[in-house]
Amino acid sequence: MRIDSIELYLVENRFYRPWRTAYGSDEGNCVLITRMRSGDHEGWSETSALSGPNYSYEYGEGMFIVARRFLAPALIGRSFESARELNAAMAHVKGTPFAKAGIEIAWWTLSADIAGVPLGKLLGGTASSVEVGDGWGIADSYDELIENIGKSFDAGYQRVKLKIAHGWDFDMLAAVRSVFPKQTIHVDCNASYSFKEDLALLRRLDRFHLAMIEQPFQTGDLYYHAKFQAMIETPVCLDETITAPWQAELAAELGSCRFVNIKPARVGGLQNTLDINRICAEAGIGCWIGGMLESDIGKAVCVEAAALPNMVYPHDITPASVSYPTCMTDVSLALNPDCTLDVSTRPGAPVRPDMEKMRKMITASARFWDDGMEWAI
Repeated sequence: MRIDSIELYLVENRFYRPWRTAYGSDEGNCVLITRMRSGDHEGWSETSALSGPNYSYEYGEGMFIVARRFLAPALIGRSFESARELNAAMAHVKGTPFAKAGIEIAWWTLSADIAGVPLGKLLGGTASSVEVGDGWGIADSYDELIENIGKSFDAGYQRVKLKIAHGWDFDMLAAVRSVFPKQTIHVDCNASYSFKEDLALLRRLDRFHLAMIEQPFQTGDLYYHAKFQAMIETPVCLDETITAPWQAELAAELGSCRFVNIKPARVGGLQNTLDINRICAEAGIGCWIGGMLESDIGKAVCVEAAALPNMVYPHDITPASVSYPTCMTDVSLALNPDCTLDVSTRPGAPVRPDMEKMRKMITASARFWDDGMEWAI
């Protein structure tokens, strides 16, 4: 398949309310939207690393710059018959999995468009719908958080994910468990704790019978997560640490976790998503799909990935309308009454931008044609 053109759009959108976690507060998001064309066919993708380099060293504007300066120019006019070939052509650029995912996922949706099949079928998905959970960031009070959790369970969600941080952990969970003693709850630490300094506190979390403790220690760590998993009954889930298949292999060998939260953008795209999921399945490690506060363009791709085998836990894929007052897509994800999302039957990209809506949110763009020329706003 020949890549005839690539278009890159840097898009900003604001949340209903700030999203507060261990690494700070976000008022909105800055994402990379990519369109790739071959002949009369097109693919779309969205990648989000958040607005600043807090979750990762990558961020919105940084993704756009890497894709504009280094990735798109290296690919335009070339043909690739597999995602592995495409990824090999981007390997000269070190790291930057979010930026690479923008290109790679657009290639997958373009391939699905050419084949005339839904993306999920091309990936090998087996489910027709996927179960999703709800989640809450750091609130102003325990009462506010407990009220929000109650709304989630009343709405039919079967699990709730809570962000924790120093000063918003043990006592908060004690308050939550006093009201919701049996419900499925897990916590996400966003790499904010230290094995040496916080071990005693984290071991005490066993008493809350959590579904998992997600990424307690620093990004990239496998050693301390393995030591910690051996000390506690609660499963450890890795998120930020897993950005490539080799890390999943090492995590399995060391016993660093019992779950992996796969975010297609964080791991460099859908081929690595498939590889990491396969590695985890062979090691008996369950997977689930996480989101990065994308619009429904990115979330819909996550739904397709969530339909793969070995996806064993409700996913972080709530419709964008939960977070954003302004829609920029041609269709919107709709949550079913049983808190599931349907896997798309639409060939190619499952959700695409409405260009009239998105144009108001674009802060920068670049276009690459067959002759290698660039046009930017």
